[in-house]
Amino acid sequence: MPPLESTRDIMYLAISISIVGIAFFVCWSLYYFAQSLRDIRIMTKDTRQRVESFWEVIELLREKLQVGGAVFKVAATGIKELAEHMKSFSEDEKKSKKKK
Repeated sequence: MPPLESTRDIMYLAISISIVGIAFFVCWSLYYFAQSLRDIRIMTKDTRQRVESFWEVIELLREKLQVGGAVFKVAATGIKELAEHMKSFSEDEKKSKKKK
């Protein structure tokens, strides 16, 4: 270290120490800012995956309910036709018993 001969040398030393301190602080702040952005990216990615899986479950349930609704509709139609057939069959039996 060169000898300090005047106040100007002390001022330059103080300025250089301040610049080094400010540079360290700025680098440290940028590092933590970058880490925070990385953590936010990871959290949003995880949240996005959870929301997508939730929507997949909702879509699967909707498809199952649509298929189930179609099956129920077919089953209800079949039961209705079977009931009408049994009704007509029982009416035919009643008519044949009355004739005898």
